[in-house]
Amino acid sequence: MVKLLSSIQGYELFDGMSLEEANAMMECLDGHVASRDKGAAIFVEGSHANRFGVVLSGSLVVVKDGLDGKRVIIKRIGEKELVAAAQAFSGAKIMRVRVEADAPSRVLILNAERVGSPCCNGCAFHARLVRNIMRIISAKTLELNAKIEILSHRTTEDRLLAYLHAFAERCGKSEFDIPFDRQQLADFLCVERSALSAEISRLVRAGSFDCHKNHFKLT
Repeated sequence: MVKLLSSIQGYELFDGMSLEEANAMMECLDGHVASRDKGAAIFVEGSHANRFGVVLSGSLVVVKDGLDGKRVIIKRIGEKELVAAAQAFSGAKIMRVRVEADAPSRVLILNAERVGSPCCNGCAFHARLVRNIMRIISAKTLELNAKIEILSHRTTEDRLLAYLHAFAERCGKSEFDIPFDRQQLADFLCVERSALSAEISRLVRAGSFDCHKNHFKLT
C-alpha cells in the first residue's frame, strides 16, 4: 500500500475515512506528491486537465493573464484545500488557468479520471470520496460567486470595502489578517496597486479601518 499521507486530520477530502483507508486509495488514484518552490507552477495553462490536487503544505494561487498582459489572481488556496478540482471534473480538455506556489509547497496530485471510474480495487470509501469532492466543489462555487459580487462594484473603494467586510463576516471578527500582500490584493480586486494603496491610506484617515500591511481592523 502506498503511504503518502501521515495525517488526514482537517482534510475535507478524506472526511469520514481513516488514515489507513485514505492511504489505501492512493495507488488506485495514481497519487504522488509534487514539491514546488515559490513561483513555480503546479498546473500550467493549456495542459491536460485530468488531475487535481490537495495542498499538504504551503499555499498556492490561481492566476490568469489578461489580454493586456496583467496578472489577475482568481483565488488563493491554503493547506488541506483542493486545487484544480473544478476544472478536472468539469469535462474541460485543458487547463484554462495557471496554478503556482505562493510559498514553498507540497501538493498531493490525484488522477481525476480514476475518481469517476469504477474502482478496480473495490475501495470501500471510493463513493465517500466522490461525495466529499462534490460538497467541496459546491462550496468553492459559492466562494467564486461571492468574488463576482465584489467585482460587480465599480470603484476601488467599494471593491475593497466589500472584500474586507465579506472577509470579516466569514472569519467572525472585525480584526484579521488577509492572505494577500498589497500587490496580490490589487490583482485579486482587479485594480491598480497605486490606486489601491491610495484608497487604503484615504480610508484609514477617514476612520473606516486601521491597517498595517495585511492586518486590518474594521472600525
